[in-house]
This record gives sequence, structure tokens and C-alpha cells, in this order.
Amino acid sequence: MAESPAVPSEEEVRRLLMVYQQRQAEAEAIVRQLGLFQLSMEGCEKALKAVEAMEAAEDGQDMLVPIGQDSFVHAKLSTKDKVIVGVGAGVSIEKSAADAKEDLSKRKAQLSEASGKLSQTLSRIEEEMGKIQSIAAQYERQFSE
Repeated sequence: MAESPAVPSEEEVRRLLMVYQQRQAEAEAIVRQLGLFQLSMEGCEKALKAVEAMEAAEDGQDMLVPIGQDSFVHAKLSTKDKVIVGVGAGVSIEKSAADAKEDLSKRKAQLSEASGKLSQTLSRIEEEMGKIQSIAAQYERQFSE
């Protein structure tokens, strides 16, 4: 950011406030997106554990199948070789357990990478907001003199 003028104009103060509010809104949106990414990564991890548990089971074995919110249903495993995997837009396809694990692992890695990039963006925005706050404090001191 450029050095602040000796006597800031009212327009400059308004512009600074507007930029700060924009950055604040961006930061809030990123925090919400990071939360969604975290939930998705946790979902991938739970699905991976379920597929691994299924692979270790025997055909016809009684199992508890997670249905969400820490709730389960009793089921019998008809086959441990196939898994139905969501691929987006409400579409699911049948895959081998190995392929399902690979897809879920890739998805989790992609979410983790995107989350890391968003976290870096959030850090830059927070840094810029800190600079704006510092400039605003300088302006406030100048106005109070």
C-alpha cells in the first residue's frame, strides 16, 4: 500500500473503510468455504475407513453401516468387491473397492490442497486488513490532534 498522506481526505478515509469491509467479507466467505472443505475431507476419511472395514469383512457378514450423525443401521454385506461412489451432480457409479479407495484418497488430497491455498489467501487478506487498520489508526491520531 502507498504511504498515507499527511492529512487524509474524507474520500481517502471512506475508500479505506470500503476496502476494509470488502476484505472482511472476502475473509468471512473463505472461512465458510474452509469449513465446507473440512467437512468434505472428514466425509472422505469416513468413507475410506468404511471401505477398508468392508474389505476386511466376509461376504454375508453382519455389519453396522453409518448413515450420518453418528447413527448406524444393521446390514448384511452381500459383496465386498463393489462400492457405489458419488462422482458429482447427484451421480453415483459402481467401482471396485480398490478404485473407490483411490478415488476417495485423491478427492481428499485435492480438498486438502484447495484448503491450503484458501488458507494462504485468507492469511494475505488478514495481513492486508492489518495494514489497513494500522493506516486507520494513523488517520485517527491525525484527526484527534
